[in-house]
Amino acid sequence: MKKIRSRAGISMAALGMVAAMSTHAAADTGSGAASAPTTPGVLATHAVETSDGRPGGRLEFRTEGDVVTVSDQQANDGHAAQGYVYEYISPTLRGDRVYTLRDNGSDGVPKIARESDGGSHNLKEDQMYWFRICLVGPEDGLSGCVWKAWGNVG
Repeated sequence: MKKIRSRAGISMAALGMVAAMSTHAAADTGSGAASAPTTPGVLATHAVETSDGRPGGRLEFRTEGDVVTVSDQQANDGHAAQGYVYEYISPTLRGDRVYTLRDNGSDGVPKIARESDGGSHNLKEDQMYWFRICLVGPEDGLSGCVWKAWGNVG
C-alpha cells in the first residue's frame, strides 16, 4: 500500500454525478471523504483537471461502460497528459495501479479505455478507485497532479 501525495495536495471529494436521464450535477462536498458507490443503474460521470492553472490535462470517468478518457488540452506545448487508475484502499491509501493512459496531444484525439477493451479496463462494479491526472514533461517529469476517488456503480 502506498500513501497518496501530489504537489497540489490530496483531494478526495467527487466532482459531480449525472443521472441517466438528467444533467443535474451534485456539488463537491469538500468533506475530505471519497464518494461511495451510488445506486446501481445510475450513470455517473466524473472529471478532474491538472492543477497547472491552464489546465493542460483532463481525465474523465463514466461509470456506464467503465469509460476513462485522458486528454491533453494544450497540444504541442511539450507536455503530455497522463492518467492513472489505482485500486482504492482508503481515503489516504491506494493499492496497485490498474492501468495508465497517456495522450501526447499531437493528434487532438484523447486516449480512451473502455470496459469492452477487456483485461484491466473492466473495472469491478460497486468498487471505489483512485484516479490521477498529471502532466508529463520531457525535463520536469510529472507535474500538476491531482487525485480523485470515485465509485464504479453497478
